[in-house]
Amino acid sequence: MKSENGINTIGLVGLGLMGQGIASCLITYGFNVIAYSRTATREQETIKHIAESMKNLIDRNIIAASEVEGWQERFQYVNSVEKLGDSEFIIETVGESLELKRSIYKTLESVIGEDVVIASNTSGLSLSLLQEQLVHKGRFIGMHWAEPAEITKYLEMSRAKDTNDEAVQIACNIGERCGKEPTVLNYDISGLISNRLMYAMMREAIYLVESGVADVETVDRSFRNDIGWWAALCGPFRWMDITGLPIYAKVMEDLFPKLANTAELPKLMQEKVDTKTKFYDYSEENEEDWEKKWTEFTYDIREIVEKYQKKAE
Repeated sequence: MKSENGINTIGLVGLGLMGQGIASCLITYGFNVIAYSRTATREQETIKHIAESMKNLIDRNIIAASEVEGWQERFQYVNSVEKLGDSEFIIETVGESLELKRSIYKTLESVIGEDVVIASNTSGLSLSLLQEQLVHKGRFIGMHWAEPAEITKYLEMSRAKDTNDEAVQIACNIGERCGKEPTVLNYDISGLISNRLMYAMMREAIYLVESGVADVETVDRSFRNDIGWWAALCGPFRWMDITGLPIYAKVMEDLFPKLANTAELPKLMQEKVDTKTKFYDYSEENEEDWEKKWTEFTYDIREIVEKYQKKAE
């Protein structure tokens, strides 16, 4: 397999919101991208997304305008998976369908070199199951990004059953070149780290509303003003370290048996899906405005976290 230094061109399969963000990140940090989407209109959407991302990154002084001049020449859209043959690394980020992903991998293996790593952005499907039908199994890895991909530091790598060390190292090196702080799981587990923690929190949040403890807005406010206050700087283990392990041990003994542990989809969640409604009323405030607020907030958080990380070095 090629070392990271020898990789300049990355193939990207899937140009939904996540794929567009990944494309933006890769282009920003100097890679060439050959992209394919089953939806042809995604080509122009992606170009627009990249251009807007570049402007924001420049305005925030994260990159210099000179670093991304002529970026359009480094983005190429193709109309079939078969045309990704020149890729030196592949990132797949299509819908969570085992059949679809396997079909894509089969085609990819017929056109790319046997030393080209295939990385999947999946967080829900078993990597070992996805890897199962590959001819060259060792080159397959999980590479899970977070939105907005061009801003966040998040990148989780996960081995499938037969993933080799070289594939992991190449993927990590690419992530680091993109300004990420890659984490590597020792083995394949459903949901990875971040999603397992997030969904445990969401289950408890829904339980609190369903059991009448508080309404949606109140639960959000409490979470935002406590966990949301420290979580960007400290993970749960460091937070326990600096605020007192004995206290947490005592609370765990009493609280753990009382936490939600149902394996079923909560009724409130099913109701929202069935009625196509949301937890908040966006008739007076635009949902898109909240999406813009989130993007701006991620820039602010990145700046603050980097500042304190430098102090800690």
